[in-house]
Amino acid sequence: MTEPTSAQFRTHDKRVRGMLADPECVGELLLVGVGMARCLDLGDRPWRDDGHMDLPTIAYAVYGRNRLGMDMLLPDRSAHGDTHPRRRVLDVFRHDRRRYSPRFDGDRGPGMAVCGRPMLRREGTCGRNASWDQQRRLTDPVTGKRHTVGACSQPKCRAWYADLLARNAAELKAHPAPVPAANTGGVLERHLPELDWWKIWAHVDKDWTPPPEGERFVKPTLTLLVGDPDETPVVEATPPALVVHEGGWR
Repeated sequence: MTEPTSAQFRTHDKRVRGMLADPECVGELLLVGVGMARCLDLGDRPWRDDGHMDLPTIAYAVYGRNRLGMDMLLPDRSAHGDTHPRRRVLDVFRHDRRRYSPRFDGDRGPGMAVCGRPMLRREGTCGRNASWDQQRRLTDPVTGKRHTVGACSQPKCRAWYADLLARNAAELKAHPAPVPAANTGGVLERHLPELDWWKIWAHVDKDWTPPPEGERFVKPTLTLLVGDPDETPVVEATPPALVVHEGGWR
């Protein structure tokens, strides 16, 4: 393996500084991102003699070979991952797929809702804690976004809640809601645009489709092969001298 050039070190330094300055690139996203960046920019192992990058080698370099805990160090506090290092990297990719999530719209989800029935004699809503069996995420027919609504134990509030559910169901049946624009994920794509992340996300989530927010801003130049779990994923390409692309993630 040849020594990296000064230009390659500068490219790598700029890329890593961008990751460290990104408030969303933290924890395991940062660990995996830096590990992959060294392979792309500096030709570090796990580049093999045949010019391929082994995903398992990245996993062992980042996590070691011991089993891991289920809880993942990601911005999503509820994230859980596989305990095996290689499958854990794929879980990092899955949690970072570009997508819409009500949680990132400020929605606290079922279990945390308050009664939303509008008051007639004063401004605002009822505001009491919603009953555990009177909470549900409803889909906005116009935007496709989902927000939790609930009702307390008062009969008038429950009647309002039942009417709201019926009206929402009828509206969605008559006018199906659009797919909402993504509001989370895509952190590693932002800093490693050479890889075809759409292909990776489709592998780790079979139901994933590109969100309605325009085309990606740069054509990927490398492909991460993420086949069946028993296969060895690699990146096909010779380690190039790369330039970090400025601008937004799309």
